[in-house]
Amino acid sequence: MERSFVIPSVFEENSTEFHKVAENFVDGIKIMNYNGKDYLVGNLALREGLAPHKLINTAVDEIDYQLLAVTGLVVASMGRYTKLVVTAGFPYTTYQSYRKEAEKFMLNSFDINFDSRTFGGSRMEKSSFQVTSIEIMSEVDGCVKAIRDGALQEKNNFFVASLGYGTFELAQSMPKGIVHRTSNSTKGLHYAVNILENELKKEYYLNLLTEQQIERAFQRGLIVLDRKRINLMELRRKALASYYNEVVSPAIKRKITNEDFTNTDRLYLVGGGAMYPELVEMFREEFSSFLDVILFPEPYLCAGRGYCLQSMAKSKLNGDFESKENTAYVGLDIGNSNTVVYISTPEIAE
Repeated sequence: MERSFVIPSVFEENSTEFHKVAENFVDGIKIMNYNGKDYLVGNLALREGLAPHKLINTAVDEIDYQLLAVTGLVVASMGRYTKLVVTAGFPYTTYQSYRKEAEKFMLNSFDINFDSRTFGGSRMEKSSFQVTSIEIMSEVDGCVKAIRDGALQEKNNFFVASLGYGTFELAQSMPKGIVHRTSNSTKGLHYAVNILENELKKEYYLNLLTEQQIERAFQRGLIVLDRKRINLMELRRKALASYYNEVVSPAIKRKITNEDFTNTDRLYLVGGGAMYPELVEMFREEFSSFLDVILFPEPYLCAGRGYCLQSMAKSKLNGDFESKENTAYVGLDIGNSNTVVYISTPEIAE
């Protein structure tokens, strides 16, 4: 048995006292006294916050990254595990510049305060744990790890296209490794969300909604403005088509040659953007005549699953992968839309 948790990547500073407004910790996250401030995170921020937000592709020294990182680690500890073996990642464009700072930040001991009253507790509580090992991978490497070493056990060459909110990641993978010449990182789904937002602004006052609130409406295909229920499905389809034609398809044409297509016959779609059927169909319309376009199961979990597999593989290689009740093996995917926490422990991993 493995476990995964998905937390919306939004937060808001908030000192209000909430009592039993959520069923569990993940839906009622309130981090207390972090750098002297209290924060709602994830679903609680979306529900109770006025302007839940997160900047795109933030650096490690910014509150956006640090708060979501420690929140993910608290979730991974599950109130039980005091030692965490962690793998996390960054998009290809920021991987090299952010890697060392992320390792320095996370390879540490943590005492994180949270308010248990939001989900029926009676007081502020503390989660104490230590990250005993940390590795930072590129997002594409994490996805390749999940495809090759996870349930699919892919042995052949393949392309991977990761459709994230912040970035679109692309690469060709061979059994011996990624072909770096084919690697690319460009604008993510926020490009399409901005198109939809600009179209809405032509007719409606958006009431100072944050980009993340617009994105959630984009996901739902529905928004209520001026007490009117507005179906966004057609606007979303057009925005996704513009995104695919202006960003995704040109990026693939720039990076992938005819020779690459000759020795590779499959394309895996991963990331949250692969949850949009319209976008998947656009890939199939362009490539299905010569590539098998494969939608990875639960594509939004792919990178987190790969990171978790890497945490386990690294511990096995070091000879310290043992059945310890206090140790969890963690994949932490801090995305611009959602943060995925993927957890395995030795006694349930085999």
